[in-house]
Amino acid sequence: METVALAPKLPETLDGIQEGEVLRIPASWDEYLDLLETTPYTIQFLGEEIIIMGQATDIHEQLVIRLGKLFALYFDELDGDYRVLGSNVKLVTPGQVGDFNADLSVVRGPSEYGPTKTGRNSTARITNPYIVVEVLSKSTRNFDLGGKLLAYAEIPSLQHVLLVDQHTVEVHISSRTDQPNQWLTTRYNALSDVVAIDGFNLKLDAVYRKILG
Repeated sequence: METVALAPKLPETLDGIQEGEVLRIPASWDEYLDLLETTPYTIQFLGEEIIIMGQATDIHEQLVIRLGKLFALYFDELDGDYRVLGSNVKLVTPGQVGDFNADLSVVRGPSEYGPTKTGRNSTARITNPYIVVEVLSKSTRNFDLGGKLLAYAEIPSLQHVLLVDQHTVEVHISSRTDQPNQWLTTRYNALSDVVAIDGFNLKLDAVYRKILG
């Protein structure tokens, strides 16, 4: 008798998952895409696993809004075509390795869209981010600094990944160099520090104002 593989079983709600907790469930790319259409909360994909994260914290959301404001104020004044996007769009990596909801992203130039399982391109799936921003928690830190960062590096258009800690004043910026497959990572941990991102000077005292420090 032929064995029929069972589809991955996902939690019905996020109620049983702690704030910031990361839950991993083995699944194929096609299984993930099937569940993406029916799951009532956000799921992500990395390396043959569905990734489920618990609800964001108060501080996490304060930082996301603050960063979105600072990025939008800067990029809206530039002459080029830049758009700052929130977390509801998917960032699609090549080769079906990863499918993520970044906390914040910036697209430079016209958006390029990724396909759904039916082959139709979706305006909710972006393949060409220029900058990605993630706010770290204690439980997501290893995930964001590890496999997720490596998967982001496979996106040809991506030039910078900004990682912002929500528990302490600490920011990592990884920037693509002009050498193939080489990235430069710099760590900042003082409110007086300024993170340079292609002409954008992001002041950490502005990021963490009334939040930390």
